[in-house]
Amino acid sequence: MGIFNKADQYSTTVPASETTIVASGAKVEGIFNCQTRLHVDGEIIGKILSDSIVIIGKQGKISGEINASHLIINGLFEGNANCDNVEVLEGGKFLGKVISKELVIEAKAIFEGESKIKTESVEAHSYEEQRD
Repeated sequence: MGIFNKADQYSTTVPASETTIVASGAKVEGIFNCQTRLHVDGEIIGKILSDSIVIIGKQGKISGEINASHLIINGLFEGNANCDNVEVLEGGKFLGKVISKELVIEAKAIFEGESKIKTESVEAHSYEEQRD
């Protein structure tokens, strides 16, 4: 959806209130490019690219790779995440590798994998380039 300003120029500004929802029972495979918030109660397999917040609901599952500003996990995530902030909430499960500036794991949440602090040098390399 395009939003036009008074000068009729295309604006990529997206209101914070807009949310893309993958509902329970839905399954998406491939590359998911999203500028709005993304709330997943269904399943996504592949790569998610977002400038905003990605939320995995209690019934949600994401397998693959996530590049976003903020990731909140209340369901299941399996794969690699490169986000400024990652929160694994009570009942949430993270299986994989994460590069983030801030990682929060609540009581009764599950984290199995590898965590690295996001810096310019770490951000420049993917996990595959860092393997020995």
